[in-house]
Formats: sequence, structure tokens, C-alpha cells
Amino acid sequence: MPLDANRLASVITEVVTEFFQGKLPLQSHIPVGVSNRHLHLGKADMEVLFGHNKLTPYKELGQPGQYAAQETVTIVGASGVIEKVRVLGPLRDKTQVEISVSDAIKLGIAPPVRDSGILDGSAGATLVGPKGSVTLRDGVILAA
Repeated sequence: MPLDANRLASVITEVVTEFFQGKLPLQSHIPVGVSNRHLHLGKADMEVLFGHNKLTPYKELGQPGQYAAQETVTIVGASGVIEKVRVLGPLRDKTQVEISVSDAIKLGIAPPVRDSGILDGSAGATLVGPKGSVTLRDGVILAA
């Protein structure tokens, strides 16, 4: 379930209250992760963009089994371009691009806010790799 702003404020209030009541030890910490713009590639699109179908791991991510790959692509929208967007692995069944609102404005596209993997009716863009390009009819979202 996505964490909306009201729920997030409630969780923060609860944690701060417990801390000041002495219920949380000083060494307690809450891990926070940030998801920057990235994409997940399907095998067929990987082959078109890079000329091979195997990602090169660069750095492990917080989610078990997931990693940032060395491969990057350029995203081309109706009115802008964003270069060096990191591919995350492993490969998926379908290509998915996750960007921010400011990225969408720069690209000139209007992706919907969606949970990962829910892509039907989402925005499209063109991906450019070192060996070729792929135009997505859908697959670009603002991650919920």
C-alpha cells in the first residue's frame, strides 16, 4: 500500500513522540530510500538498445535481488531529453520507465501516478541506447 502524505505525517509524529517519551533508544534509526529516475528493460528492448540481452551489475540495491546496472539510456520526450538514465536489473517482461514530475515537465509528457508494473494507458517516450532506439507507446509512469 502506498504511503500517502497524511499517513506519512502520522508515522513521523508517532516516531518523534515515542523518541521523546524514551520509548526509542538513541541508536534507533529508520532506513530511508530514495528512488531516482530509472528504468527496467524487457529482454527484447534490451537487445535493440544494447545489442545484447544481459545487464552488467554495477551496484546492489536495498531490495533483495535488484541492482543498478552499468547500462544507461537517453529518454526522449515531446519537448526534451534526459541522458544517462540508469537501467535497473534484473530484466523484466515489459519495459518500464519511472521518472519524477520535474522530469515529465522537461520531457513534455504527462505520465500517470501508478504502482510499479501497472503500465496500460501510461505515457510513452523514446529510449535511445548505444546500438538502437525503442519507442514506447506506454510504460512511463510517476511511481506511486
